[in-house]
Amino acid sequence: MGTNEASVARRTGTQTGRKMDIDRAAQFFFPFFFVLTTVLAVLCAFVWFLSPLGFGFAERPTNPLTWKVASTIYSVSYFGGIPALLIGQAVSAILAVFGRTRAAYLVPLLSIASFLLGAGIVSYLLKTP
Repeated sequence: MGTNEASVARRTGTQTGRKMDIDRAAQFFFPFFFVLTTVLAVLCAFVWFLSPLGFGFAERPTNPLTWKVASTIYSVSYFGGIPALLIGQAVSAILAVFGRTRAAYLVPLLSIASFLLGAGIVSYLLKTP
């Protein structure tokens, strides 16, 4: 083995060692992350499930287009977003079991972020006159 090959092998071994350390840390912290995101997802789902009472849909925006957009986004987030939050948590746990920790971290973050974005847009549209 020449000097160039030895340095490449040494470098590759070091990078693999670092990657293994990162993977171990990700696997160690995943249960804490999973509990935190599960509590957040269940809380968001519960609040959004009861949101028709809080929003008071009798008071609509005066612009019919605003109302139409808000009600459409609300319907999508209510009937699609709530199940997506809860299914995202289950998918995350399954991915973690199969060793796909990066995906296991990303799935709940993306589902919660997209749900909160939709909820924020609906809340903003319903508060505008």
